[in-house]
Amino acid sequence: MKTAFLIEGNKKNPGGYNQVFNSVFCLNNLFEKKDDFVFITNNSILNKETKSLNINSIEYKKNIFDKFFDYLFKFNFFSKFFIKFNIYHSFNKFLKINKVDLIIFLSPSELSLFCGDINFVLNIWDIDHKKNSPYPEHKKDFIFEKREEFLSICLFKAFKIIVPHAQNKKDLIKLYNCDSDKIEVQTLIPYLPNISNNRLKFFNNKESEYIMNFSRNKKIILYPATFWAHKNHKYLIDSAILLKNKNINNFHFVMCGSDRGTQKYIKQLIKNNNLFEHITVFSLVSDLFLKKLYENCFAVAMSTNSGPTNLPLYEAMYFRKPIFYSKDLLCDQELGKIIIPINVNEAETFVSKLINIKKNEIDQKIKLGEFYYKKYCNEEAFSKRYIRIIKEFELKLARWQI
Repeated sequence: MKTAFLIEGNKKNPGGYNQVFNSVFCLNNLFEKKDDFVFITNNSILNKETKSLNINSIEYKKNIFDKFFDYLFKFNFFSKFFIKFNIYHSFNKFLKINKVDLIIFLSPSELSLFCGDINFVLNIWDIDHKKNSPYPEHKKDFIFEKREEFLSICLFKAFKIIVPHAQNKKDLIKLYNCDSDKIEVQTLIPYLPNISNNRLKFFNNKESEYIMNFSRNKKIILYPATFWAHKNHKYLIDSAILLKNKNINNFHFVMCGSDRGTQKYIKQLIKNNNLFEHITVFSLVSDLFLKKLYENCFAVAMSTNSGPTNLPLYEAMYFRKPIFYSKDLLCDQELGKIIIPINVNEAETFVSKLINIKKNEIDQKIKLGEFYYKKYCNEEAFSKRYIRIIKEFELKLARWQI
């Protein structure tokens, strides 16, 4: 039996990109026979990236016809036409040419719509559009409707669904009536700790200079998050204003992430409130710079409305940093003991906890975080889960194919 893994991602969205590549590293040595698996990329940039990491991959290239097919498939009339006359997408043909029996999508890829009669496993990271619909990123360009249509097909056609937390599984069962037995829970494993040092370098002199001149007389609060509205960067603006008004100047907020619509707004708020001494904003940063920020910060803050879990939660555990996290996101007692819960609608609660937190409380939460990370964010557990899924499918496959 041959298993394929689809590598899809964009460095401008580092969270998803890094999560995919960490999965690739975990899976690369999973099979004894190299003919039993293959990595597939969907563009030449990713293919070059995998080759540079000594990972063998093949590239699926879309031609003009494929892109036109994708466009037509979005219309109910044409999708029914294709189905009625058994017209398959070129991705299905590509998988058959490469003798793939099962394809595992390492991210929530729309290519899963075009597998045809090839079975697939799909990673779903969140369904926030269903719960956080007021945000523009869930509203504009009919994103909500498109995601609903995608999920309505793929959730039920997939052999297995992989989600990052038990709460995600509960949400899929409750909101989509998804079969509990087909949903697997696999904790997110950060890629940042596993990047070899010889691949780490600063993007520019600004990054290296900032680290060299890192302020030692201020406690850095790090928020590594793409500038989406649901990431709620304004919460830290409000917190900085409160600290400034209280004449508490020993904290400094560092935000870093690519812009997805709100960075200009956040920078304007910083200017309007004269917070340059309290907040520094970086756009997309290098892995080395982010690693240095984690190593040197006092704490990590996640004021996001998206969850229940996010990569910085686990990165904070690895780098032994306390993390202030939305109390509304987690229904997990184990994680609840690790985070410092905050009300992301009231900055005063965060500021109060930030000012008054004691060293023994920080040490206790860091210790619990270390234990949690070793227990759940390890490659062995990750590999065993994927092996079990593949073996389960192999038993099914034996009923109709040698």
